[in-house]
Amino acid sequence: MQRGERGTVPPPYGPTQGTIEALQLLQRQSPGRIDEGFLRALGIAPRNEYKVVGALRFLGLIDGEGCPTERAHLLKTRGSTFTLNLQEVVREAYGELFREVRPRDATKEVVYNYFVAKARLGGEMATKATRFFLSICRWAGLPLPEEPPAHRGGRVGSAKNKTASRTKSARPAGGGTLENPRLAIEGLPLMLAITPETASLGEDELTELFRKIRRAAQQSAL
Repeated sequence: MQRGERGTVPPPYGPTQGTIEALQLLQRQSPGRIDEGFLRALGIAPRNEYKVVGALRFLGLIDGEGCPTERAHLLKTRGSTFTLNLQEVVREAYGELFREVRPRDATKEVVYNYFVAKARLGGEMATKATRFFLSICRWAGLPLPEEPPAHRGGRVGSAKNKTASRTKSARPAGGGTLENPRLAIEGLPLMLAITPETASLGEDELTELFRKIRRAAQQSAL
């Protein structure tokens, strides 16, 4: 599971949201170094900063000293080029897994078994690593099999539709920007009314609005 600067870094096991925020940061800015203190100062993944640093190293986006790599610079692209670069980051980081399992066959059970049998992870870490892998793949737009909904006495069809909706909302926007509020607040339905006021907002103002909505949603979930 090792490649380049990742050394002996284990497969990422969370938090996905904190890692996505760090990727957003790399798209917007060019920090000289990303370490636990840097993430802590920005309020990214409180008490889990080290996991995000490990995830960025595993993805080949920072080196052993925390300095962004050339691959991280490619995340500043837009449109289909950005999407392809993001997918390439994920494919290269999980190169050994993808040689064993095709994305369309990567069910939760298959990926979990891979992490246990091939990566030699314990059950709890394999579960978390599986969750992270599937989330980052969906977010990057890589094709994954649709998991059957858990039957809880409700309507199966309704649960399936909700699962599909969450999967769709977890993917990058067609324009390549990471500032899509559906990505930042995964699983939370959000509708933005197009009023004369919102239509007149610039891109930077809309970005700040989405950030405020995300922070408010995160605080309400505590």
